[in-house]
Amino acid sequence: MLPFAIQILPGQPIYEQIVHAVKRSLATGHLQPGDRFPAVRTISSELGVNPNTVQKAATVLITLGVLEVRPGQGSFIAEPSPPGDKKSRLKPLEPIVENLLVEAARQGLGEEELLSFVQSQARKLKRS
Repeated sequence: MLPFAIQILPGQPIYEQIVHAVKRSLATGHLQPGDRFPAVRTISSELGVNPNTVQKAATVLITLGVLEVRPGQGSFIAEPSPPGDKKSRLKPLEPIVENLLVEAARQGLGEEELLSFVQSQARKLKRS
């Protein structure tokens, strides 16, 4: 059994779906720093996907600092980076927020509606 919930859906690359599922499990507390991460073959077998796809997801997670590889031991959920200044922590979110704002405007949503929606989604994520 995988330590993160995932349902593979068409329309988005599978490796991206795996990365998102792992990040979501971290955000909800289902995965914790120091937790052992399953081997590529285990994930591949559980999901019925090509091991190369899982390896690509693992590589992305390592690059993002979500996973760390301990030689001879395996992969583990990495400790979060020490908090830097607020500006440097928010910088990676700028393109995501811009895309959200553009799409919200396209949908005719005002700032208050969008803020309310984001807050409700945050509460929903915490409950999952």
